[in-house]
Amino acid sequence: MDRIKKRIKKALPTVGLIALTLVLSVIVNSYIREIQVKVHQGIAWVWNDVNQTAGEFLYDTNGVIFNGKGFDNERDIKHVINESFRSVVQINMIPKETGYVKNLGGTGTGFFVMVDDEYGYIMTNFHVIERALLLPLNIDLKVNTATDWWDYEAEIIGADPVADIALVRIKKKDNEEWKPLEFVEDSRIELTEGDPVVVIGHGMSLPFTASTGHINYTNRFGTGVYTLHLQIDAVVNQGNSGGPVVTHDGKVAGVVVSILSPGRQVPGWDGVGLAVMADIAKRTCKYIMDKYKETGETVKWVPYVEVPYKFKIFSYDEMKDNGMLELDREDRNMMYVDMEGNEEGQAYKEGLRSGDILLEINGERTRGPLDLLYVAIHSLPGDTITLKVKRGDEFTGYEELEFSFELNEKDEKELREFVNKMKQR
Repeated sequence: MDRIKKRIKKALPTVGLIALTLVLSVIVNSYIREIQVKVHQGIAWVWNDVNQTAGEFLYDTNGVIFNGKGFDNERDIKHVINESFRSVVQINMIPKETGYVKNLGGTGTGFFVMVDDEYGYIMTNFHVIERALLLPLNIDLKVNTATDWWDYEAEIIGADPVADIALVRIKKKDNEEWKPLEFVEDSRIELTEGDPVVVIGHGMSLPFTASTGHINYTNRFGTGVYTLHLQIDAVVNQGNSGGPVVTHDGKVAGVVVSILSPGRQVPGWDGVGLAVMADIAKRTCKYIMDKYKETGETVKWVPYVEVPYKFKIFSYDEMKDNGMLELDREDRNMMYVDMEGNEEGQAYKEGLRSGDILLEINGERTRGPLDLLYVAIHSLPGDTITLKVKRGDEFTGYEELEFSFELNEKDEKELREFVNKMKQR
């Protein structure tokens, strides 16, 4: 035991020197760009001339131990753009020579979301392919990829006018190795304001262009019909619709859908671009794929659920009277139920009442209306929602209650009317 202690004591200076060297290296590499430039040149040489796997290992090691990624935004951007180009396609609506309908042509963007032995499945916007869906006898839908030399006939397999998402597929001709892009798993966790992003597509009908920027806002409600949008400042123009908004990890954060251009007759870049949130796009994609596999027919509508009750937010005076202002902000429950007009609904039948203070939705703490809207927008008719509420007052006492019930489908006609009104704005 004494011998071991002596060896440890003898080794401590060496271990301390190594640790100090590592700390100093991190500090030096973090603040002196010239060193990282040389290091990256060496890694690039290994990557190109020795072994790509070894180069990738050195790059990752440098990024973790020596903070190399702090200086590597440029490489990340280039890598994401070059890798993503192969997964992005150009979608063209080409009028047939019928002589009856003119000015139906157009160009948009799409990207592979799934590839099998026979087909490549492509996501885009509903408004990109809408006329081809409505007028199949007048329009040919064609797809061009960044890696092949020919046009592909595209088949529409499903559309969601509410989220403005559609899926088409093209058939392989030469065992093409198309690569699908992956979505972020949970946008609420993985995406925050300020995150850098890349937009790839065909803005102004210029094929395969890229622009960079940042996320300005996540889960923005009210800019679309019953959906949530990602706001970005990466340049978006006509022709970018349906293209991916890609993070520096190469994951899809959203699907470009529109530009806010107040006062312009022709939409142009004003610094505000909107994209369908990744979680919404994934919901639509899964529903269409499952339904198409089941029926073999084009899916022309994706159902949404009805919010099961109205809700109100406590006013300042109400909070003051109820003693809620004495609580820390994090402990306040701001939203309560209003069942007026919903007495025939499932929520009322299960026992929910006006005035119930909402505590949790599906086991997660709720802080405001957006939490309920988020659950509703991402659910499908028949899904179960579980609510925990607080009921009572300071005189009779409070009790916590839990209710579970199925969500009903929102009226399709009403939603379609909302979609049409939004188009006219």
